[in-house]
Amino acid sequence: MSRLNARLPLVNKLLYASDMVGSQAVAWSRNLWLLFLLAPPAASGLPTLVPALDLGFLQLDPRIFAGVILTSGRLIEAFDDPIIGWWSDRTKSRWGRRIPFVLFSTPFYGIFFLLLWHLPVGEASLVNAVYIFVVLQLFFLAVTLSGGPYEALLPEIARNHRDRMSVVGWQFYFGILGAVLGLVLSGFIKDAFDFRVMGVTIALCAVVFRYIGLAGVWRQAPRRTPVAQIGLGAAITSALSNKQFLYFLPSFVLFQTAVGMVIAWLPFFVASVLDQGNGGAVTSMLTGASLAAMAASVFGLWKLSNAKGKRWVYSACLLGTAVYLPLLYFAGFIPVVPKIAQGIAMAFVAGATMAGVNLLPKAITADITDYDELRTGMRQEGVFYATQNLFEKLGSSLAPLLLALVLLLGDTGSNPLGIRLVGPVAGAIAFFGFWTFRGYRLPSTVTRQSVREAGLEV
Repeated sequence: MSRLNARLPLVNKLLYASDMVGSQAVAWSRNLWLLFLLAPPAASGLPTLVPALDLGFLQLDPRIFAGVILTSGRLIEAFDDPIIGWWSDRTKSRWGRRIPFVLFSTPFYGIFFLLLWHLPVGEASLVNAVYIFVVLQLFFLAVTLSGGPYEALLPEIARNHRDRMSVVGWQFYFGILGAVLGLVLSGFIKDAFDFRVMGVTIALCAVVFRYIGLAGVWRQAPRRTPVAQIGLGAAITSALSNKQFLYFLPSFVLFQTAVGMVIAWLPFFVASVLDQGNGGAVTSMLTGASLAAMAASVFGLWKLSNAKGKRWVYSACLLGTAVYLPLLYFAGFIPVVPKIAQGIAMAFVAGATMAGVNLLPKAITADITDYDELRTGMRQEGVFYATQNLFEKLGSSLAPLLLALVLLLGDTGSNPLGIRLVGPVAGAIAFFGFWTFRGYRLPSTVTRQSVREAGLEV
């Protein structure tokens, strides 16, 4: 049986995909709560933990300063992705190219995440600003060392379209469970205990599920794949010369930036527009509605991708997101309708429009790596996923800073202009993502013949 036709057993798909419970809980809880922890709105009753920055020539209020810290931390760290991806592509070991990275770096991934929520000073302090910057760097490095090679296993263990769509479909459903933990239960844990307990709980889940996933593909991960004999600079240049990758990459980056803004915006919307104070439970209700819509939508999108192709479904969902997000301007301000009901409805529709864009990117990148093998004769999954992560981090790192800047226009119940404008700004960003994807032409099953039939050069 050829590698393209070899099927991955269902149990291994499920175990590998289950990692999404922990990784999504980590990602979404950080996106949702970290800026809020550092610089909450006045209505929350919580202390601000970073000070205003006054250097004479430069003055930043606490929220802008926190946004700068989160943005700069992500920008600096992002550049380790291609190095680690290239390193894993070239690694030789008795466990193959990827497993050693995942095995030994995963504990640090959990440790540094929980440390994000254990700030040393309980009030506005420059010590907290320095602490959060340093711990973020260490956390992001551990995320890349563990998560990058783990993600790059997908094209190696799932070698055909149906297996890949099956794996990413299961990843989506497990990711929903992770998002429930990171977006829904995190608010209840925070309200019942505090941010520290929330951090420990999610960190433990992240480590446990990463190892469960690794165990699921321990025997399926190839041990004898020829290493990519190419220098770092040449590897990145080669990836960025792949035109199909260049059509896909900006769309993914811009979508993640838009979503990052909206997720971090939710606690401010709940506190100031819905009048719910620090509002962990209400924020959880809204994120739960969004996740319910995603779960209801994804099976149909999964089937539709088999009928219409990944490209069609991904593009349609990008456009739907871009059209819908500007309507968030009106959420909470429609007369007669209860504000919380407006918020729940808003979140539900947002989840439905975003489902496909969350479902398909990993499978699309796997297809791109197959196409690149036809072009170059090398398998460079690590470099492609790492380069994608590099630019995604560069883009999404701007989300907290963009949000903080928009909120300067008004973030209170009496002056909510900034809160209302987040949706239109995020929608414009998502539309540019849709626009850049128009040139993507790879078929859902990448072979030399199907690529030529699509009019692409090999």
